[in-house]
Amino acid sequence: MEIYRIADLNIGVESKNDFTKKYMKDYLVNDTKVDFTVTTTDDMINYEKSIAIEKVPEPYYELTAILRSICRTILDEYNGFFLHCSCLKYEDKAIVFTAKSGTGKSTHARLWRELLADKVTMINDDKPIVRFIDGEFIIYGTPWNGKHSLSNNIKAPIKAIYYLHQADENKVEKCDPISSISKLLSQTIIPDNNECMNKLLTMLENLVTQIPMFDLYCNISEDAVNTVLNSLNEI
Repeated sequence: MEIYRIADLNIGVESKNDFTKKYMKDYLVNDTKVDFTVTTTDDMINYEKSIAIEKVPEPYYELTAILRSICRTILDEYNGFFLHCSCLKYEDKAIVFTAKSGTGKSTHARLWRELLADKVTMINDDKPIVRFIDGEFIIYGTPWNGKHSLSNNIKAPIKAIYYLHQADENKVEKCDPISSISKLLSQTIIPDNNECMNKLLTMLENLVTQIPMFDLYCNISEDAVNTVLNSLNEI
């Protein structure tokens, strides 16, 4: 069993193939303490195959099964949830860009890296984990970092969340709490039992009350980045 440090937790993983170990190696720790353990089974892997929208190489089904199991335990026991987004660290805080696949989250994050260079650091480009700890929402890098493999094993408190829309002109509009929760629900794993669903809804309600959430209408330009920076100055 390998032990990985993810979201400030030591997670033991018993996997079936070496690809999983290589994929998660940047999060490997030399420790004996384990907060919880994930053991992949054929049933878990077959479930991922049954719900996959498109076929992927065989080892990725196990990786998805491990992520699903980790997210279930973190939601149930550690005040956290998975969020499909691209997020980066800027001035010691996390700026989060979320939206449905293909909208341009990764492209917008790339514009930040090109314009601001070493002033920003990628946290994760696809599947980070958010936890509520000591009154703060913290977002963490994970091994599940998208097709460009952009992530770092770091964390940062969330400053703002932007829901992206493709547009010709750049503008930012504040989201109301109800639509904010709906947008976030569409970008996470929906629990399969009522107790965990209630926990997730409570966390999201707390999140949109504490953290500003905006609709970002943007094109692919430096002005898109500056539009967000200007909105951050008003928080």
